[in-house]
Amino acid sequence: MLDRIIDGNYQLLEELGRGSYGCLFLGQSLDTNQYVAVKVLSKAGLDTNQRTLQQLEIDIQSSLHHPYLLSIHQTTQDEDHIFMVMELCDQGDLFDFVIRDPLKLCDQSLVKTLFGQILQAIEHMHSNHVYHRDIKLENILLKCDDDDQYTCKVADFGLATRERLSLEFGCGSTTYLGPEHFDDEDNGDDEKEAEEFVPYDAAASDCWSLGILLIALMFGRNPWEEATTMDPSYAEYIRDPLMLAHLFPTLSNGCLDFLISVLDVRPQDRPSVSAMRAAFMALENLFEEEEFDDDLAPITIPTALKTQKASFDSAIFSGGAGYASGSWSDMVDEESEPLDYDPFESPLASSCTSLEEDTDMFVHSQEKESWWL
Repeated sequence: MLDRIIDGNYQLLEELGRGSYGCLFLGQSLDTNQYVAVKVLSKAGLDTNQRTLQQLEIDIQSSLHHPYLLSIHQTTQDEDHIFMVMELCDQGDLFDFVIRDPLKLCDQSLVKTLFGQILQAIEHMHSNHVYHRDIKLENILLKCDDDDQYTCKVADFGLATRERLSLEFGCGSTTYLGPEHFDDEDNGDDEKEAEEFVPYDAAASDCWSLGILLIALMFGRNPWEEATTMDPSYAEYIRDPLMLAHLFPTLSNGCLDFLISVLDVRPQDRPSVSAMRAAFMALENLFEEEEFDDDLAPITIPTALKTQKASFDSAIFSGGAGYASGSWSDMVDEESEPLDYDPFESPLASSCTSLEEDTDMFVHSQEKESWWL
């Protein structure tokens, strides 16, 4: 593919990375000399349903135009490949940003700017009846202007849908999924329907993911690995949502209240993204200026939080189609006994590790295949 000219205009200069279904190239316009990203998707081996999903991603991304959504300039295809010409984001993704320079995230004005942009992007999607369903740090790309100001670009529309009510449970990344995606009778929702296969609200699911993303952005870690009572951290959250103040003691009271409202276990009680954005921008402080109360005992979380279930990795469908269909942008390829454990009432056990030492609670392994690659 190197040096190939796409649609008579864009020349492929360098391979930036590759995934299961294609490659990403650095490209340049022969007309304007502008650098672009060209994603080359293979059609080989795809059945009709998979090709339909592939085209749906392109159609959805092409239909959305917003300064904080990744722009697609044009698409073209031949017999074997689809070529997506997109704007180039020179600062990688938000996950790498958090890992690379976590001290920057102590600047709450930067966090407010970045998360505010993400909220605007998702608000625009929802207003156009499109729901992302895979919101996570890895799917937020960054650009930097001449004044060293960062701009977020929400990317990866491989799991996006125009259907607000969905039966495709498990769409997305496990740590960002709301409790409605898991078959857990003790998820804290007293009004949960007893029937099987009750559709979930994709808009409310996006809101939950945004709450988890904000925590990951601020602290470089997720509050739990999955929203089921098999996870002791989430089980404690159901018992007392204020436990977030123990997990993240520098949270301001206002931000704590905001997160509790967004991470409501009842999807119908979560705010809309528009209401989220208004509430978030009204927060004076994200971080508590004073030290947290020393009288509060630290939480310890067991290091083994893997559960007895089939995990849904980034962008894997679990619908009843009979095969694993997933995002064309991010197709990448855990078990213990449930723990009778109350992190507030149980004495510190030697088998437990403090949060400061518990690497299993970090947002992801750094060995990842990001959407960008």
